[in-house]
Amino acid sequence: MKMELGYACINLNLKDCTPNRRTTVGHLKKLSLEGQEIKLNTLLKENLENTLRILKFNKAHNIKFYRFSSNVVPLATHEVSNGWDYLDKFKEKFLEIGNYAKENDIRVSMHASQYTILNSNRKDVVKRSIEELEYHSNFLLAMGLDTTTKVVLHIGGVYGNKEKAISRFKKNFKALPEDMKSRLIIENDDKSYTATEVLEIAEDLGIPIVFDIHHFNCNHTEDEKLEELLPRVFATWEGHGKPKFHFSTPRSEDDYASHADNIDPKDFKDFIDILKSTSNTDFDIMLECKNKDKALLKLREDFESIYNLKI
Repeated sequence: MKMELGYACINLNLKDCTPNRRTTVGHLKKLSLEGQEIKLNTLLKENLENTLRILKFNKAHNIKFYRFSSNVVPLATHEVSNGWDYLDKFKEKFLEIGNYAKENDIRVSMHASQYTILNSNRKDVVKRSIEELEYHSNFLLAMGLDTTTKVVLHIGGVYGNKEKAISRFKKNFKALPEDMKSRLIIENDDKSYTATEVLEIAEDLGIPIVFDIHHFNCNHTEDEKLEELLPRVFATWEGHGKPKFHFSTPRSEDDYASHADNIDPKDFKDFIDILKSTSNTDFDIMLECKNKDKALLKLREDFESIYNLKI
């Protein structure tokens, strides 16, 4: 059984390597149309180059799983960027990044922002959410990455009626273009939608669920049991690639919902032992913690010193 660890977006070991440098709409509007495009092109060029630098760091450190920042393209879905054909202008750089990931067997993914709410009861919010998902889809297509490269999405809000909110999510999901639908995977959250609820949605739509153990610990009912949920989680991935999970350590008992800087090795070992006892399928784990790549490398060191295991 094979497991890869990943981290999200920011690399803390590399200097001056931000993959999501941005600007403000207010600043852009002070510039001429030509100046606006020059500013956006300059930022995107740097963000793409830094994304490739991060992938090269990952290769050098045998990190085979990485989440692209959703903000590589500054203001991609804002009206101020209308007419900016960055996909064509930077098509060679996009393909270079995608090819590097494929050639070096680095699994990549994305995570739509908290403002991408497909089940909103406001049509304008749903419209903007679909535009945001279209951006993610086009971003990955430009890299030549097929639909095994996934985009994580939360179900959204409850809006006073969870049953209707779930129904809206399913209806809006089914209306999406095929490439978007084929990339989307849904995640249980720490407040609104439990793992069981998200599993039922995933099973109905025929899409995978990303199981977040920290969110489960924050938000579950007494009758939800890991030994019953996890086989169903693995089953949603059949035909969709290698299952992926999210893991984080709570910052403290008083601030339990927040992510800690690093990963507690004992809790992590307990979780992967549960996963291995549930299925003999390979899986990957995205670490969600403040110290990013440094936390991943530290967890490897901790495992070797504590358990004499390499991960």
